[in-house]
Amino acid sequence: MPLSGPERLPGEAAGDLVTLVRRNAATAGSAPAFTFVEYAKDRRGVPTGLSYRQLDARARAAAEAVLRHCAPGDRAAVLAPQGLDYLVGFLGCLYAGVIAVPLHAPEAYRSNDRLRGILRDSAPACLLTVAESVEAVRELGRTDLGDELPVVRLDELPRTPAAAGGPPVRPEAPAYLQYTSGSTSSPRGVIVSHGNLLAAARQSSVRSQLVAEDVIVSWLPYFHDLGLITGVAMPLSVGAHAVHLSPTAFIQRPHRWLELVSRHRGTWTAAPNFALDLCVRRVTAEQRAGLRLDSLHTLCNGSEQVRPKSVVAFTEAFAPCGFTLSGHAPGYGLAEATLGVTTAPDGAVIRSFDRDAVARGTALPCDADAPRAWGLVGCGTPLPGLHVAVADPGTGQEVPDGTVGEIWVSGPNVAAGYWRRPQETADTFGAVLTTADGGATGPVWLRTGDLGFLSEKELFLTGRRKDLVIIDGRNHYPGDVEATVTDALAVLEPAAVAAFAAPGDAGERLVIAVELRRARRARPDLTRDEAVRTARRAVSVHHGVDVAEVVFVRPGALPKTSSGKIRRGSCAAAFAEGSLYHDETEW
Repeated sequence: MPLSGPERLPGEAAGDLVTLVRRNAATAGSAPAFTFVEYAKDRRGVPTGLSYRQLDARARAAAEAVLRHCAPGDRAAVLAPQGLDYLVGFLGCLYAGVIAVPLHAPEAYRSNDRLRGILRDSAPACLLTVAESVEAVRELGRTDLGDELPVVRLDELPRTPAAAGGPPVRPEAPAYLQYTSGSTSSPRGVIVSHGNLLAAARQSSVRSQLVAEDVIVSWLPYFHDLGLITGVAMPLSVGAHAVHLSPTAFIQRPHRWLELVSRHRGTWTAAPNFALDLCVRRVTAEQRAGLRLDSLHTLCNGSEQVRPKSVVAFTEAFAPCGFTLSGHAPGYGLAEATLGVTTAPDGAVIRSFDRDAVARGTALPCDADAPRAWGLVGCGTPLPGLHVAVADPGTGQEVPDGTVGEIWVSGPNVAAGYWRRPQETADTFGAVLTTADGGATGPVWLRTGDLGFLSEKELFLTGRRKDLVIIDGRNHYPGDVEATVTDALAVLEPAAVAAFAAPGDAGERLVIAVELRRARRARPDLTRDEAVRTARRAVSVHHGVDVAEVVFVRPGALPKTSSGKIRRGSCAAAFAEGSLYHDETEW
């Protein structure tokens, strides 16, 4: 039987985010909605804020400006830096009934080809930005015919608009296009409806028991589903206060994130797993001494696979600040489900399974110190109103608990499909569980492409189906191999590790690429050959497979998505064409 969350979301069953924001503006207008802390000009951080009344007024002004260039149902791309203007622009699109396309601002020293591709795919009628990005956005918005898309300056909106925005919002109408990060394919626009958006926001808030008095702290980018849902939609759905900083400000000084939690008595926050490692490595003992994290009841860990060592290390490092293991809330989600699928409501669950058995498709529990033990962090149970099944990807039949299969999802937050991709929509969003005799049962399911298993009503994630490395008939999960190599080469503090398959004369070969850090070169007393032997030995001992080649590359050389995930397929392609190579200058 599929694993299910509570059948219904308690309380309000209908509505949309626009209605909730307007209601909060009318009933609690002076309450703070968003505070953004800017560190670009002052390292201490300069906060600016919007109350719910101010947010509603500025969103209505943005809606008026957007409707001068767009009709309801058109697209409008938001290409602004992280900040209050971005939030106003996104909400203005929702108010106007225009389909938002949340993106990041063009970057001067990085390729904007992905942005151009998304603009071609979504065909927006106008672009939203601010003064500092307006010229780059105009240039980006020039069509192949030399025409320019109209640009709306969000920092020039009137403060007191007279109109009420656009037409009434219909729950089934598209609210925005969430472009996938492209870790396994080219970016695709997921069509998120107003109903999907509100369901996702309320599922997360109900699971975490959030109320208006909560304070959410986030540095996650608005163009990413984790940042948009947990940092924006979720607090708006309960009338809470959200405190934001930019991803750049966090990466530069990770202490800022936790300092804002401490200063504002934050109760809820979220981050990918790498952020925990970054804080452990770079937040000093002196900085930790000034933190108070006892107000934080939830640290949601999502967007990438959660590592047991990261969870334990963060807990130990920040326990003196008041943080406890029960504060961890590992989760699993994807853009096609408007983010959330499962979370752990009562803290992180860490269990060990025999790696060889999992490779054969069976999750066999074992002792943590067993030679082939694979420690996995549970991703929790389904969010309210959601159903999760694990199916054989070939037959579509549900597999028993403890059997590895593809994760399938059904619920009110599952999106309608991909923008202008009918065949991929049918393949991904139209799955049906089958019986042994080939009959169909139950609802239509979303095929996630992720592999995992259920154990004691907890979902455990093993990896992406497309990323599997199959050698001599055995499955090897790249994320697991990458964690092994990262630990084995900890003295080098690798910036990233990629494990992928490369064709060989006798079948697939395993290749490891290690990206070194610019700030710290390799240790003088550790030669490249020693590092290669160390990585190979660790993989052989823990995974029982030989590594064909270990490649060390310069900082930034490994292909990554916009959210920082390794693009293993692109790594394999670069290796095959010879562009992923040893860089002697980095050793």
